[in-house]
Amino acid sequence: MLKITQDAENAGVVRINLCGCFTAEYVLEVEKAMRKNGHKPKGFVLDLTKVTFVDRAAMEFLRAVKSRKVRIQHPPSYVTRWIQQEAVNGSRDSKLGKE
Repeated sequence: MLKITQDAENAGVVRINLCGCFTAEYVLEVEKAMRKNGHKPKGFVLDLTKVTFVDRAAMEFLRAVKSRKVRIQHPPSYVTRWIQQEAVNGSRDSKLGKE
């Protein structure tokens, strides 16, 4: 189960707080929460302080929003490492494809 709440930090930033297990079934709900507020990439912070588990689909979503410059705060350490590893593998794979 994932609980999604929102706070307005200031006029331009919306904090979306996630609490619980972030799995594939909740990716659309998080996207809806972002769209509801205009989906401004610099206007969002995803706070993962209370996230206890992230599956592959949710991880791919996090990597995609991070590439769109959405800030991700307080991710579990394995999430940070996974995103970094995916970024390294993705850049290496794209270089291999060009040779």
